[in-house]
Amino acid sequence: MRLRRVNLGDIVTWDGRDWIVDAHGIQGTRLNPVVEGSPVWVDLATVALEASFEHHQKSDASQEVRERIDLARLDQDTHQDVLFWRNHLNEARFGVADPDDPDAVPRDGYGAGTTIEGRMELKAQELRAAGIKTSRTSLFRKDSEYRAHGVMGLLDGRKARHSTGPRVPKEVETAAHQVIAEHLGSTSRDTKYFLDKIKQRVRNDHSDHIIEWPSDRTLRRWLNPLLDAAGLMKSAAHRRSESNRPQRTFRPIEAMYPGQYVEIDSNTLDVETAMPDGQVIRPYMTAAVDVFSGSVVGFHIHGGAPSSTDHAVLFARIVSPRRAVDRLDPSLTLGRSKTLPSESMIAMGQATPDAPAMPFIAVETLTMDRGKDFLASRAAAEVLGWSVIDAPPHSPTAKPHVERFFNSVNSQLLARFDSYVGRSPEHRGRNARVPIPFTELVDQMWKFVISVYQNRPHRGLVRREHPGRTFTPNQMYAAAFEASAGIPLPLTEADYVGLMPAFSRTLRSDGIHLQNETYDSPALDQIRTHSGKVEVRQDPYDTDRAWVRHPQNDVWIDCTARSVRLSALPFGSTVSQRLAATAPADDPHAEWAQTFLDSETRRVKAEKITKRHTSTTNRDRRKQSPKEAKSTSRKRTKAATEKANRRRDELPRPAAVEPAPLAPVSPIRNHPDDYKVV
Repeated sequence: MRLRRVNLGDIVTWDGRDWIVDAHGIQGTRLNPVVEGSPVWVDLATVALEASFEHHQKSDASQEVRERIDLARLDQDTHQDVLFWRNHLNEARFGVADPDDPDAVPRDGYGAGTTIEGRMELKAQELRAAGIKTSRTSLFRKDSEYRAHGVMGLLDGRKARHSTGPRVPKEVETAAHQVIAEHLGSTSRDTKYFLDKIKQRVRNDHSDHIIEWPSDRTLRRWLNPLLDAAGLMKSAAHRRSESNRPQRTFRPIEAMYPGQYVEIDSNTLDVETAMPDGQVIRPYMTAAVDVFSGSVVGFHIHGGAPSSTDHAVLFARIVSPRRAVDRLDPSLTLGRSKTLPSESMIAMGQATPDAPAMPFIAVETLTMDRGKDFLASRAAAEVLGWSVIDAPPHSPTAKPHVERFFNSVNSQLLARFDSYVGRSPEHRGRNARVPIPFTELVDQMWKFVISVYQNRPHRGLVRREHPGRTFTPNQMYAAAFEASAGIPLPLTEADYVGLMPAFSRTLRSDGIHLQNETYDSPALDQIRTHSGKVEVRQDPYDTDRAWVRHPQNDVWIDCTARSVRLSALPFGSTVSQRLAATAPADDPHAEWAQTFLDSETRRVKAEKITKRHTSTTNRDRRKQSPKEAKSTSRKRTKAATEKANRRRDELPRPAAVEPAPLAPVSPIRNHPDDYKVV
C-alpha cells in the first residue's frame, strides 16, 4: 500500500502501451503515447485501478523543469554568469556546450580521442587567454558542484568583506568569549553585568599587564553584537530553543507544489472543555499544515494525550477521500465552495459533494518531532510512502508553519471562548470560567478552519510577480491544482481500513463483540459458522461501525453497531437523549466486595476460635449417643440463632419481667399437735 503521485512528464504503462503524462485538468488527464499515436484524455483515478496500469520512475524532464525554475529566480547578471559557466563546463566534460543537441559538433581539441583531463586543461587555457582567471583544478571543482547541486552549484558563494568594527585588545576579546561561554545557560542579564564580568576576568588573568581599555561606549558597541549572537540578550527559553538548532547554514523551507513538505505537531489547547462524562480537561490537538499553500491538511482533537494509534488514524484520513462530517453546516461543504476547484476534486474522486470544503493534499515529505507518539507512528507514514524528517529535539522553530497555525487558533478562535485559560499562568485571570462542551469545541474548530483560516490572507503566502499582495491557502491550492506537476490519487476504502487498529475476535451468533458493543451485518451469514477468530478493524473515533475481514477472499465486511440499530426504533432517540443527560453511575460492587470480605474474614477467624474452644470443652464431657448429640446440637444452634437475631433486630421488644417477691406469711396458730421432723 502506497500513496501514488503521478507527475507531469512521468511515463506510465496502460493498455499494453507506454504513455507520457503531459497535462491534466477538469476534463481529466492527457496521456501522450511514447512511440506513435494520438493523445487521449482519461480519468486517471479509474485507470490506475486497472491491472494493466503501471507507474514508472520520474523521467529526466523533471530535472530540466527544476533547472529552469532555478534559473528564472536569479537576477539578470547572475543568470548570465551561471549560463556562461554551465556551457563551458558541458563542453569540457562532454565535448559540446549542449549535450542534449544531437546536431552539435565538437570544436577542435574537444572531439573524439580527447580525455576529460585534456579538455579541462584546454578550457582553462582558453579562459585565461580571455582574461578570466581560473585553473584546471578550479574547473574540476565547479564541475563537481554543478553535477551535485545543478545550476545552483555554479553561484559565486564568496561574500563581501565587512568591517571588523571597533578594535579591542586581545586579552579583552578572549575574556569576553570566555564569559559568554560560561553564561549560555544562565539567567538573562543586561550589558552592564557582562562588562563588569569581563573587566574582572581580565584583572584576574592579566594582573601584571597594563591593558589599554577602550571607553565603555566603545565596549558596548563591540560587545552587544556578540551578546545578541549568543542569545544572551533574549529570554532563557529562546536561548534553549536556539541551542538545539543544528550547527549548519540556515536554509528556508521552499516547497514547489502542495504536499512536497508538510509539518505535523500536537499541542495542548488553551481552553477548558467539558467531556461527555462530566470531567473538565484541556484537550489536545494534532494538526498537519502544508508549507506551499499554508492549508490544513488534516487535524484532530483528542480528549487526552495523543498516541501513535491516533496519529495513524489521522494519516489514514489525510490520504482517504474527504467524506461528510457530522453536524457540519451545509454552507461549508465542498459543493458550495467558491474558492476551491470542487468540480475537479469531485470528478477525481478526492472528495464527495457533502464533504468539508478543504483541499485534498497528497503528502510527500512529513516533518515531525521526536516524541514517542510520533516515533511510533513513523511506520504508518512509511507504509503510505511518505519521507519523514525528524525535527531537532526541543526546537519548535523547525516546524514554523504548524506552530504559526496553533498561534492563529489561540488568538483568533480560542480567545473568544469564556473558558479560555491563556497561554501561560501569568495571563490567567481569577474569574470563574465556564467550560465549553467537547462536541461544540470540535464543531467550532471545523467552522473556523473551513470558513476563516482557509480563506484568510497569510503574510507568508506571497509571490514575486504580485508584490504587496498576500493570498489565502485556498487560492494558493486552487492556483497550483492544475499548474502543479502531480495528480494525487486517494487511497481506496480497503487501504483506509487496513490502517485502522486491529483486533482478533470470535464470530458469534449475534455478531462481533468489541468494546462493550456488538457489530453485525447480513454479509456475516456466509461466514457465521467459521471456526476460530477473525480480524476486526475499527476507527477509534467512529464506534458506529467496524470491519471484519472475510477469511477466504480478504474482503472487508462493513458491520453496524447494535446501538445504531436500536436508536432507529420507536422512542430510541428519546431514550438515548435521556441516558446522555444522566450522570455516570459508579459501580458499587467494588466497595461492597471490600466490606463483605472484611466481615467474612472476621467471621472465619471467630469461627476458628470457637471451634478450638468447643473441641477442648467436649473432651471433658461424657460421651453421648449420636441421637442425644444431634438433639443437643440442634437446641444449641437454635438458642444461638435466637440470641443473634435479638441482638441484630432493632424492633422494640417488651422488657424482661422479674417475678414480684411474696409477702411473708405468719402462722395462724401454734398447736401442740403440730409436729416437726427432727
